[in-house]
Order: sequence, then structure tokens, then C-alpha cells
Amino acid sequence: MRLLATIFLLLLILILNRCYLSPSPADEGLVPTSNLEIGGAQIRINVQPRGSLVLVDGLRSGTTPLSLEVPPGQHSIRVEMEGYEPLVETVDLAPGAEDVLDGNLTPLTSAPVAISTSTLAPAASRVAALPDLVPHSARIELETGGACDYVSTMLGIRVVVENVGDADSGPFIVEVNGSQRKIGMGLVAGQKSVLWFESYNHAGQNRIGVDVTLQVEESNEDNNWLVERLPVPTLPPTCTPPPTLSAEGTVVPPASRAISATPAPAPQNTVKVHEGQVTISTYPYGAFLSQAWNDVFNMPYARLERAAYEASSPSPSDGAYRTLVLENEYLSLTFLPDLGGRIYEVVFKPTGHNETYRNPVLKPSPWGPPEQGWWLAAGGIEWCLPVAEHGYEWHVPWAAEVTRDASGATVILRDTTANDRLRAEIAVRLESEAGYFSIRPRLQNPTDKSMPVKYWTNAMLAPGGQNAPSADLRFVLPDAMTAVTVHSRGDDFLPAQGQRITWPISGGIDLSRLGNWNRWLGFFEDPATGGFAAVYDEGHDEGMVRAIGAGSGAIQGLKIFGLGWRDPIPASNWTDDGSGYVEIHSGPAPTFDDSVSLPPGGRLEWTEIWYPVAGLGGLRHANEAAALNLSAGDGQVHIAVAVNRPWSGDLSLLVEGQEKWRQGVALLPGQPFRHDVALGEGEPERGQLALRLESPKGRMVADYSATFRLR
Repeated sequence: MRLLATIFLLLLILILNRCYLSPSPADEGLVPTSNLEIGGAQIRINVQPRGSLVLVDGLRSGTTPLSLEVPPGQHSIRVEMEGYEPLVETVDLAPGAEDVLDGNLTPLTSAPVAISTSTLAPAASRVAALPDLVPHSARIELETGGACDYVSTMLGIRVVVENVGDADSGPFIVEVNGSQRKIGMGLVAGQKSVLWFESYNHAGQNRIGVDVTLQVEESNEDNNWLVERLPVPTLPPTCTPPPTLSAEGTVVPPASRAISATPAPAPQNTVKVHEGQVTISTYPYGAFLSQAWNDVFNMPYARLERAAYEASSPSPSDGAYRTLVLENEYLSLTFLPDLGGRIYEVVFKPTGHNETYRNPVLKPSPWGPPEQGWWLAAGGIEWCLPVAEHGYEWHVPWAAEVTRDASGATVILRDTTANDRLRAEIAVRLESEAGYFSIRPRLQNPTDKSMPVKYWTNAMLAPGGQNAPSADLRFVLPDAMTAVTVHSRGDDFLPAQGQRITWPISGGIDLSRLGNWNRWLGFFEDPATGGFAAVYDEGHDEGMVRAIGAGSGAIQGLKIFGLGWRDPIPASNWTDDGSGYVEIHSGPAPTFDDSVSLPPGGRLEWTEIWYPVAGLGGLRHANEAAALNLSAGDGQVHIAVAVNRPWSGDLSLLVEGQEKWRQGVALLPGQPFRHDVALGEGEPERGQLALRLESPKGRMVADYSATFRLR
């Protein structure tokens, strides 16, 4: 009888364990079956030479030989090593399947040079001694470690990172399961740093990487990743409570408490993926296109025979276009793969508004590269390359691939797989509970010649739900930006192209407000800060922020463009309903006249963070995590804060360096915090204010300071 009971108990444990490890098929009916996480699959990569870098779905996953547990479905496997032609394969794995990828990389006649935004210096400038960053160790535990004074039982991964090289390193990024943190001061030789991340994979392997954006030149680039299954610990006992007294005055012993060893459940991936189509009124430009060729970039482009097109008295008709949609609790991103792979819409669910411009008609404008002679102001966010003024590929189909993991989904867009021309890969990622999305452009030169590249991410914006900006739209740049360089302008009283003007006030005009403009104006940050840029329409109380991801360098170019206000460019040039937009261009070079040189086999990539904000009353400062507004007058300070993912911590206000107010808050995207702080009688007429966001452990999440008139 005892034996039967034991067997029954073992069977019950096995059944419960299988139930616990089977993910819930959320999004059923919206996601292709191959993308659902319905059981793990195994793949072993045995490609030679040993030590070759393996990238799975664009993410660095280790070096050969390598065994990985991946979700079932289709995956892109890339194996590469300096001096060899990369091996790229696509595998389709069934749940529980095991597969082996064998092969040999083919040597190149000339070794390629992998670069990032910080490795464009010539080889002659390099020194012999180099740092070597490695993930020393990782374990799952509470943020408070083994201390007894914890409140939350949410486990995470504590990572120890070490510089085992012979030289100090600069800043770099540490990544754990897709989440990234920056070590802003770098590590000196022999130094270690400890970081804690809020996510872990309880049922599979955890991926820990250092210098994931290739900011640091290292003596060994093959030891940056640690991929392993980590044991889930038992929570430490809580602190013994102080003794209590009974009614008779005797000490009552504390009751013993059992601490549950059940791990916190893995976060549910709430990002949905689905396909569809949209109807857009389209002019018949296709019949008037001819193919031309750019010898420098070895690629074609479509040239519009405009005279013949206009002589045909064209009129639009409905056209159907495929869509791909990513959405979570706060955002819905719609892509048009067949129209340049652009993000067509960014809908902010808390307001229900599309933050990007959406042209109701596809109508050839007279702009674009001069040799091409046209451009579709379709709207959304487009990828402009390899020449300035929108590039060549904003209207051609791009390949789109969706990958999913435990915390979100990524759309990977590729313009080509050719080896004889520039290649672009744009990865757009949306995570669960995130009010932001990231854009990671990657430019690759697979040829044996250096290539001068121009690339810009162009966001056509109209926040506030009206599909057009108001006169009170503001262009917001860091306070350190005191001058900009003109790219083009419609007013002769402004300096000519290539000349600088003061920012934001020039000639007594506040150029940060669109309603103060007469005709069109485009300008570049000078110098580019690599920080944030935003548009905030105070008339609609809504805006859009772009921040450069940690570790992407401070050389990112930034261009602002507006069509004018009192005497704007006629909307009939690009649309039929009078709608309009403003633009934020983001790229690796300072201006349209500059190029980034990619050496043979070279690669360049960075990360941009984009997120909508609303209800702040204005915008002063933003970074990757939060947007802040701060103003003062009549003895009061007005505070407004918006975050782009659920966050709790302390807000504090300092006046002339002295803390005057502090409050704990719990914030969600789309629910801004606004508060007025009354100043005392002893405060000066003018003074410096500082607004800070601090985590419960005292880490500064965002801060902004400036001098204001207080009374």
C-alpha cells in the first residue's frame, strides 16, 4: 500500500511539473503557430572554425561549438568569424525537436573588419594593451540578495562583470535576456561590477552578454556571452520580528513561518502579432517609373518621368497593402512591409491617437534625391539610405521576420541579402508592459571595398490625433544645444544653408514654437549631442520622444524639419486633404553632407528609443526612461513626469541644491504625475530648480535642472 501511494505521488508531481512548464498559448489566432511558445527545441551548432560567433535571430548567442534551447518555429542562424564568409541558415524547429547545424566557414581573400560607432578610428591609432570584458558569474536572487529585510519576492539575475584584460575599458552595455543596463564609467583592468536585472528564465537558459553593442575594442571578442540554465533558489527567511508582550506582560515567542520555495512566475508575454491589410488611395505613378543605376552603391533606384506623369492628369484609386502589427498594453505599431518596411502608425492606447503622420493618399511629391525626382510622404517612420534626402528604398518591399521571446517580439526588416552592395537590417522591438519601442538599425558592407554611407531614420510626426501639428507644437532639444546649422530655409532673413543660428531664440524669434515660423525650415544639431530630441504639441498636450540607446555613442546626427506655418509649403505637393507633419531625422553622421565610411566587411549599428507622452502640459527634458516638465512662477513650482514602463520610486525637488520636497510614487505609461510645490517666503526671485527620479535603491533614473524665475 505504501509503495502504491509513493508511485501515485511521483506521477502526480510529474503531471503537475509538465503543466507548470507548458506556456499558455496567449494570442492564439493572432500569431502563426510556429511562433507560439508551446515547448522548447534544441539546436547544436558545430560550424568550424571553433570559436566562431553565433547569432540567433540577430542576437549574439555564444561561440561554436554551441548547444542552445530555443522556442519552436523558424529561426535565422548566422555564424561568423573575422576572415571568413558568414554562414547564414534558416531552421524550422518543431516542439521538442533537436537539430544539428554542421559546416565550415569559407575563408576570405581579405579579412573583414567589424566596426561599431566607436571603432571608426584607423588601426594605426590602436594600442597593444586592450581590455577584455567577461560575464564572470550570474545567479538568480532577490535585489536585496540574502538579506532578510525584503518586501517584494520578485527574483532577478545578479550578474558579476569583470575586466580581465590589460587596459581600462570605456562605457559598455550589459544585457540579460534582452534587458540592457549601461556601465557608464567602464571598468579599469582587473575591476568587477555587480548588476541586478529584474527578469530571469526559470524554465530554460539565461543569456548574459557584456559589451553587446560592441563599444569597446577588446583583446578577446569571443568570451562576451554566458548562456546557461540557472537554479532558482529558496527565498531567504525574513527578519525575526521584535518580541511582543502578552496581556500578562510575558514575552510571546514569534510564530515560525514557512517560506515558500515556489519561484515567482515568469512574466507573460502580452505582445500580440497579427497580419492584415490596409486600403490607401494611390496615384498611378507606377506606370511612369524607370529603373536607373547607382554605380557607387551598385544598386538600382526608381526614377519618375514626372512630365509624362503630370500630363496624364492622374487621379488616385484604392490600393491594398499588407500590414504587420505589434501591440501590447500601451502601443500598437503597424508596419507596411511592401512600402519600404516603414512603421506606418504608432498608436498610443492611453489617448487612442496615432502619433505619426498618416497620409490618406500616396501621391508623388517633387522631393527626394535629385536623380530620383520623387518621394512618397506616406507617413510613419521610414529608413533612408544610402543617399541623403530620403534615400532610394522608401517605396520598395522589405523582407519582414517576426521573432518572439519571453518578454516581447521583434520585427526584423531587411532590404537585401546581396553580398555586392550595402545591406540594411532594422530591428524594431516591443516588450510587454512597455510604453516605448526600440529601433536598432544595422548597416553592413559585405563587399571588399570601403563604402561611404548615408543613413537616416525619418519620423514624420503629428501627435495629438489631428493628423497635423498645431501652432503650439514645440521642438525640444537638450538645454546644452545653443546653436543649430541650417540645412534649408524658405525665409531670406534666416542664414543660408550651412550657416549657424542661435537656438532656440534667433533674432528675437523663439524657433522652438512652430507657430512662430513663416516658411519652411530644416536644421541640424550643431554639434550633435547623441541625446534626446522630442516634439511636444502643447495645443494637443501630446508628443513624441526619441532617445539614443545607452552605449550608442554621442555622435548621432539629428535633423528637425517643418513645412512652415504662416506661409507654409502648399500641402497639395504631397496630399489631397491639407494634412501635415514635422520631421525628426536620426542618423550616425552629423549632417546630410557627411557620410560614415564602412570598411570592407564593416558593420555599424546603434539603438534608438521612441515613446509617446501626453498630459504633461509641456516638455523640458527626456531620456530613455522618462519625460519631465518643470516650470515655476508666483511662488510655485509645477512638476510633471511621464514614464515609459511601470515604475515606482521617489520624486524630489531641489531649490538651489537643497531638497524642498520628496514623494514616493508608482507610475504607469499614459498616466502622468503632476504636482505643484509651494515655495517658502525665503526663496530668491530666481534660482536653480532640480527635479529627480530615484529608484528605491537610490539610483538616479532621470534628472533635470535649470534656472527659473520663481516669483
